[in-house]
Amino acid sequence: MGWFKPSFKKKFSQIKGGWSTSQILDLLGSPMEVEDSEVPLGSDWGNQPGMTFQMKAGEPVRQWMFEDKGEFYYIWFAQVSYAEEDPWRVTLTKKMSRRISA
Repeated sequence: MGWFKPSFKKKFSQIKGGWSTSQILDLLGSPMEVEDSEVPLGSDWGNQPGMTFQMKAGEPVRQWMFEDKGEFYYIWFAQVSYAEEDPWRVTLTKKMSRRISA
């Protein structure tokens, strides 16, 4: 009998807000794309329901994108002050049927 290998989708669903980038790398491996940007000025993006850390316009945000079986998996990280060595922590995850264009 072979070992059951959890699907990417199942692994992705285990991610919790507040996880570090290294926890994500351990679970999912390296992202296909990494983008550092800022929460858009005049935007309410940083106040979405389900966000672990509310973010203000102009604050840094890191986006990781993974692709699996034609689905796109996004993880957004907020920079938090309590984390010493790696300040990036998961604030939001989303599975999409198509790619988000910047």
